[in-house]
Amino acid sequence: MTNTSRRTLLKWALGAGQFALLERAGLLGSSVAYAAETDVPSRLAVLYIPGGYRPAYCFTPLEDAEIPLCIPKPGGYSSEPTFFEASQVVNLAAANGPYKPLRTWQSWNPADPAARGSYSPLMYGFTHFALHDQLSVLHGIDQGTNDHASAFISAMCGVAGADYRAPAVHSVVANHLYEKYRESRPLPFVVVTGERGTPVGMGLPSHASPVSVPSIEALRPLLSAKPSDNAWWTGLDARTEAPELDAHGQPTGSNLKTTTVERFSLSRAQQLLGRSTAKVDNYLEGLHGSLSSVSRVLATDVVSVLESTKGIDKLKTDRPSYLSSYLNETFTYTFGYANFHLTGLDPRMDLALRLLKSDLCTSVHVSLQLDFDTHNGSGHAYSCAHGRGLMDCVARFLGELKASPAPGKPGKTLLDDTLVLVMSEFGRSWASRNSDDTYSLPDDHHPYTSICFAGGNVAGNRQVGSYTTRGLGVPVDIIEETGQSSKRVPRSADAVTTALRIMGMDTHQFFIPGGYGEVVGLRKA
Repeated sequence: MTNTSRRTLLKWALGAGQFALLERAGLLGSSVAYAAETDVPSRLAVLYIPGGYRPAYCFTPLEDAEIPLCIPKPGGYSSEPTFFEASQVVNLAAANGPYKPLRTWQSWNPADPAARGSYSPLMYGFTHFALHDQLSVLHGIDQGTNDHASAFISAMCGVAGADYRAPAVHSVVANHLYEKYRESRPLPFVVVTGERGTPVGMGLPSHASPVSVPSIEALRPLLSAKPSDNAWWTGLDARTEAPELDAHGQPTGSNLKTTTVERFSLSRAQQLLGRSTAKVDNYLEGLHGSLSSVSRVLATDVVSVLESTKGIDKLKTDRPSYLSSYLNETFTYTFGYANFHLTGLDPRMDLALRLLKSDLCTSVHVSLQLDFDTHNGSGHAYSCAHGRGLMDCVARFLGELKASPAPGKPGKTLLDDTLVLVMSEFGRSWASRNSDDTYSLPDDHHPYTSICFAGGNVAGNRQVGSYTTRGLGVPVDIIEETGQSSKRVPRSADAVTTALRIMGMDTHQFFIPGGYGEVVGLRKA
C-alpha cells in the first residue's frame, strides 16, 4: 500500500471537502520529532526580501580602501540620500572576537537621529534598540543560481533547483520541535505572506507543511470556535476532555478534547487493527495520529487567541523618537515627506508578531513586500534607499521582540527565544568604478548574497565572510558535516545548516543533498 492509499483512507474518514481544507492548512500528520534543548531558541522567523537585495549598502564588510571601488559616490534618490564614503561608515559596537563588527553608513544625524533632508533616520533602529548583541551577518553566500525561482528554493532549503530536494528550513524546525510543543502550538509552520513563493516541507510529515494565514479573518472558516463564525457546527462542537488513547487503545499520557464525531473516528483504528497486513496497521496508526492532531488543533480557539494577543505593541505605546518625522504607521518610511510612502507592511508584521507572542506556532515566514527586481538605471539607488528602509523595519521588528517576554520562559525576551533570518533569493550586480572616476551600475541578478542572523544563540556583532570588489564571496571557516574543518566560500546549504545548528539540531538530524557544513562564528560558543 502506498501513501496514496493512506490519503484515500483519510478522505473516506473525513470526507473530501474536510480533507482538502485540513490538508491545505497543513494540519494532517503525526510523527516522532526530536526534543528541543532548553538553551536554544524554540521559534524561527524568516523575514524575506523579494527580488534580490544589496546587503553591502546596509551592513558593509568591505575594507575602507575597497569602498570607493564598488560603492558609488554620495547621491540621492527621491529626495533620500544614497551611497557613502568610507569616512561615513561606523561600527555599531566594539569588535566581538576576530570578526569585523557590524558596520553601517551613519546616514543619520547623531545629535538628532530624526532629522531629515541631507540626513536619513533609516538604519538608526539597530542603534536605537541596541541590537548588536544579538545580530550577526553572513556575507558572500553562493546561492548556486541567479534564477528567481531556483534561488528562492535555494534560500529556503539550501539546494538550488526547479523543485525542492530538501525540506525548507522552516519545516525542518517545525518538525524538530513538534513533539515538544504539539500540545501548545497547533500551527507549527505559518506563512503570513510569500510574494516569491511558499516554502515546502518536502518529505516531512504534514504537520511540518506551511499553513497560509494572511490574516485572522482567513482562519475564521476553519479554526474559529465562535458559533457566529461557523454556525454549521452548532450542536456538534461540544468537547469532552479525557485521556488520549493511541491506536491500540493505550493511554499516551496526554489529554485530548474531542467531539462525539471525533471520538467515534478515533475508535475505528483500534477496531480495524490486526485485520490485514502489518503495513496496513502502520497506516492505520498514522491515520489515528493524524486525526488526533486534527482534534487538538480544532480544540484550540486559535482565532480568539490571536485576537486577544497584541502584535505591534511597544512600537505604538513607546514609539521611538527617531520615527517622529514619519507617518503614524509603525512599519513605514517616507522619502521627501511626499515622494514615497511605504504602506501595507504593518498588517503582515502585526500578524507575524501575534503568532510569535501567542505561542501558537514554531515557524513563521513573512515577505517584506517591496520587490527589488528593478532592472533599470536607478536600481542601485533604489536598493540603497529602500534596502535601508526595509532593514530599519527589520530593526523595529527585532526591537518589538526584544521588548516582549518569551512565553513560558521567565527572564527571557521573545528575541532570546527566536531565531530571525533576514534573507533574499540572491543579490544584485555590483557597482564598479571606471577609470574616469564614474561608476558602472549594472542591475541584474547576482548569485552571491548575505543573510542576517538575529536572536537567541546567535553570536552578536559579527560580520562573517565578505565580498571581493566584484561581489564574489570569499572563503570562511566551515565545519563540514563529517566534522572536518575547511575553508571555502559559503553556500546556501551552509547557511541553512548554520541556522539549524543555532536551533540546537545536530548535523545527523537533517540532510541536504550535495553536502553541507556549519559556518564558524555565527553560533554562540
